[in-house]
Amino acid sequence: MNFNYPKWLVFQVTQRCNLRCKMCYEWGESGSYFEKPELMDLDIQAAKKVIEELAQHNPYYELFGGEPLMYQHIEELLMTFKKYDCKVDIPTNGTLLKKYAKTMVDNQVRRIWVSIDGPEEFNDNQRGHGVYQKAVEGLNEIYRIREEQGSTYPLLGVTMVVTPYNYKTIYSFFTEEIDYTLLDNISVEFQLYITEARYNKCLTFMEEEFSQSSFLGASGLVRELADFKDIDIDELMGQVLKLRNFCEEKNINMIGYPKTMEKENLMHFYQGEWDEMKDKRNKCSFPWIYMEVSANGDVSPCHTFYEMKVGNIYEQGIMDIWKGERFQEFRKKLRNKVSPVCCACSRYYSDL
Repeated sequence: MNFNYPKWLVFQVTQRCNLRCKMCYEWGESGSYFEKPELMDLDIQAAKKVIEELAQHNPYYELFGGEPLMYQHIEELLMTFKKYDCKVDIPTNGTLLKKYAKTMVDNQVRRIWVSIDGPEEFNDNQRGHGVYQKAVEGLNEIYRIREEQGSTYPLLGVTMVVTPYNYKTIYSFFTEEIDYTLLDNISVEFQLYITEARYNKCLTFMEEEFSQSSFLGASGLVRELADFKDIDIDELMGQVLKLRNFCEEKNINMIGYPKTMEKENLMHFYQGEWDEMKDKRNKCSFPWIYMEVSANGDVSPCHTFYEMKVGNIYEQGIMDIWKGERFQEFRKKLRNKVSPVCCACSRYYSDL
């Protein structure tokens, strides 16, 4: 594989969000973003400059937040992606989806992931009153416009974050509650977390490897093991496996994590024994293929853990950062190991 340029780039376009989902590590009950003195939005001209500089390499893009559709320059950004024939995915809580439905179809966004955490009662308990209906209306609107225009894109997906509250609804939600015929993709993602002890290991790691004493990005992930003690592992496993079979029958692409759906593996996950899981990784390939630009312009090789900074797009060109000394040093340090927080990163369970 050619590592001379990034294959995947994520823009955190805004830190702002219009919801306070209970389990969210940014804005949830223990979210770390409440500690931010100021909320940032990515400078649109700087973002466009990155896209222009990488145009010849045509990486895959993804937007992130906060809530990406709250970004005040979202339409201009999508037009820029289209201008350079970029592939872009957008995850969203769905509340603004109907408003921007035509914009997304017109600009040929590659895929939209809408977060819906089960039937209306369960979703709105976790995400807020009325959110379910707005998300479903947005899905329907994009599908309608896409069909009217005879377009393939955007592909539509629903992401369900599995928590102790909603795990018994996984199968019924996707097969009975939501109109699965609208969907090209389904993602079932277990709520990621770390324990206080694991967090302290993260702090030690950051101090020893990067001379950094704080790690705000990881603090919002801290949970008590007791939060998950009432989950029936057999029931949870059965829900996911039944849905896998359903998706195979209906030709719907299903992804999610953890990937190894075995009882012992899931017990390790919920007992905080990540190093005993079959999904355990000893190294990560992402620093060689991936970069993430935070809303303040900082660039990190990691998803959401922006303290692992290797540059800033307001100060350097994106390729100068990619090939720069700080990024190279990061790769060298992480060549044959991962940090203690990596088990709580969605990229950790990727096949890459």
